[in-house]
Amino acid sequence: MKNSHKIITLALLIGLSSTLFAEVKTAEDLLKSMKQEDITYAQLMEGMGNAANNIQRGIISMNPYLVKRGIDFIRTHPAPKDKPWVIMAQEEREAFKETLVVMDKIMDEDVAKIEKALLQKDWMTAQEASQGLDRTCISCHVTWKNNVKYIMK
Repeated sequence: MKNSHKIITLALLIGLSSTLFAEVKTAEDLLKSMKQEDITYAQLMEGMGNAANNIQRGIISMNPYLVKRGIDFIRTHPAPKDKPWVIMAQEEREAFKETLVVMDKIMDEDVAKIEKALLQKDWMTAQEASQGLDRTCISCHVTWKNNVKYIMK
């Protein structure tokens, strides 16, 4: 299982443009760049899901306010009170940390596409971009959700 996570992470990294490689930070640096809140990683993920739902509901109802709220949360989401990788077994933590960095960047790219379509009032393209965000979220969950070893309290 450990090797499959490394392969998935490597595939994600290769899929990104070469200019992104210069921007990739460590997971520790990523957390330092965020405001820390008194929430668990599970609570953060719930907030991210709510943000994605706001985007989707906003697109369906053609409500730019809801879409912008969802985009803003994804872009500026806080760090949880504990380091997120502690939920994984020790041998999987480095791969999970790499995934966090990559996924944070991909989600930012996904919401930038949604925002561009929103500014043009192109609701169909916004919907397609929103589906890209959904795929990003689901790919991470499929990879890691069943490997959680510890639930933050």
